[in-house]
Amino acid sequence: MRKRKTALVIAMAAALAVPSTSALACTGLYVGKEASENGATVIARTVDLHPLAATFLEVVVDRVENEPGRTYDGVAGFSWELPDTTYKYTSTPMATGMGFGRYGSACANECGVAITGTVTAYIRSEIRAMDPPVKGGLCEEVVTELVAATCKTAREGVELIGQIMEELGSSEQNILMIADQTEAWYVETYTGHQWAAVKMPEDAVSVYGNEFMIQYLDPEDENVMCSPELFSMPEEAGLAVKDEESGQMDIFATYSGRLANYANRRTWVGHTLLAPSTAGDYATNTKYDLFYKPDEKVSVEDVLEVFRNRFEGTEFSPDETGRIDQRVIGTESQGTAHVIEVYDNLPAEMACVTWACLANSEHSVYLPVSNLVTDTAEAFKADTEKDSGLTYDDSMASIIFKRLCALSEQDRKYYGAGVRDYWHSVELGLLEEYPDVLAEAAKLYETSPEEAAAYLTEYTIEKQNKALEDANTMYDELTWYMMNNTDTLRYSFSYGTLTMSDTRNQKPFVPSLAETEEAE
Repeated sequence: MRKRKTALVIAMAAALAVPSTSALACTGLYVGKEASENGATVIARTVDLHPLAATFLEVVVDRVENEPGRTYDGVAGFSWELPDTTYKYTSTPMATGMGFGRYGSACANECGVAITGTVTAYIRSEIRAMDPPVKGGLCEEVVTELVAATCKTAREGVELIGQIMEELGSSEQNILMIADQTEAWYVETYTGHQWAAVKMPEDAVSVYGNEFMIQYLDPEDENVMCSPELFSMPEEAGLAVKDEESGQMDIFATYSGRLANYANRRTWVGHTLLAPSTAGDYATNTKYDLFYKPDEKVSVEDVLEVFRNRFEGTEFSPDETGRIDQRVIGTESQGTAHVIEVYDNLPAEMACVTWACLANSEHSVYLPVSNLVTDTAEAFKADTEKDSGLTYDDSMASIIFKRLCALSEQDRKYYGAGVRDYWHSVELGLLEEYPDVLAEAAKLYETSPEEAAAYLTEYTIEKQNKALEDANTMYDELTWYMMNNTDTLRYSFSYGTLTMSDTRNQKPFVPSLAETEEAE
């Protein structure tokens, strides 16, 4: 593989000074097993990092057996004692050189537990003042990998979050999802010590932007977990907001109370994509349901397209209307994205499949990674030196995919459409063949888990390396295409009259890979 490093002089300023800026604009998505096309539970998220073009990895973290005295340490002094034995898991951390810490983002462990975190959300200043964030408390930089390393079930993951918040507090306001083969949980962390979680319905879906979604809870319900003072703290301070008819405390109105187009429009778009019959017209002040039944069963392909959505076909589409004031789901500032399937009919060690994209969804590709794999391709785990700042390193998968996205999104019609179409065709092929791959791995697992792991690892690395080759090919071809279609070369020129026409004679970019595929 080609390797070239060029240090870039980039003013990172305040963006690097505050770790929580790393995920200020993510979008979360859930599909219950009864609502999904193949019967798997899905938790998914985009990791949006404006303005940083952050690099991410895809790695395997090994199981550690009987080693006492270890701690999991993070930013601002966070430290948590680890059990003697910790579990193997796959993870999509941020590159070390970013200076933020690991930010595991999406993890799936050997027990069949998957976690995605986090979607940043916001609280009322009055509530924040009562129970402010705690320096060195729980944060998204540590939570995903800590849960993956130590928890056997999703419920244990929620309980761990609650325990950490009680003992150390939280430094951020976040939304997480944790799933295993039996159940899936949605978690909101509000203040330094207050949080709530609900078990997600198996027949429902959810899409949400940067806004808290829970409104009413019964703390006695077995499908609910929350901090002991979730209700009493705002009650005693006179800040609780209650429903006029039922008298129940409205958790959203009490702790957050703010709806903004920035987030709420993405939540609504999720309804329009998965349940269009009930979505209705958008209204800023409408509090859309967290969970709802889709009009049809939802496939992984559907989820991937949700994460690429730019409000197409609506009055809010920036590409169709020219509006630049819209925060879409398929934003250029996606640093990575993932869709984690959890199967209840496979051994726990191979129950999770992470469809990972190490760049913008719109013009990159999602590739499957089983939690049974023991390794990933070299470029996917290639890291930068600690605190080295941002470095252009084209031996890293994240950079290889991201730079193709950067070109594609300069002109979606002429540059990006061909790239997007090609990656879509690759994904369709993977989605078609991967069930057979899992079936073969499951068959091997019955007699030799090691053989099954080797089989899936080889498959994963092969597909990752092929995608890197494709990305490099398209990057070179698209660069050449752009060189041959600069402003004056896009339009017709008459040598007879020596005049330029305003008729555009440029044809959209089509990768040679697509032409080869059609020939086959």
